[in-house]
Amino acid sequence: MNQELSYEFYAKDLSQTEALKQYSEHAAKEIKSNYGWDTEVHFHIEPEAKDKHLFLVSMTVFGLGEPIVVKKVGKRVMAVLRKVRKAVMRRIHQISQKKISSRRKHFIKEPFAS
Repeated sequence: MNQELSYEFYAKDLSQTEALKQYSEHAAKEIKSNYGWDTEVHFHIEPEAKDKHLFLVSMTVFGLGEPIVVKKVGKRVMAVLRKVRKAVMRRIHQISQKKISSRRKHFIKEPFAS
């Protein structure tokens, strides 16, 4: 757990994780700088099946109203981690757009009511 960024990185049965840690730190900084420093980000990488060399990569973000959980499976860990980050950013953007659109609808309805 990195106290400075408040993100958690967990990699099971991987020998070289330095590049994965750097990428996850970059993703955590991006999420926190854009959507608030009170969000928590968790990365979990673990083998899905040892004989097929598949890895399950999951990313969880707390603190944006509702928890966001994205899980993906693949052979190349870094590629799957990129896909997971992209899916999480897309989901966060959808949530922020819902908040903005609901506020706009509220203001639009008010002048027509009178």
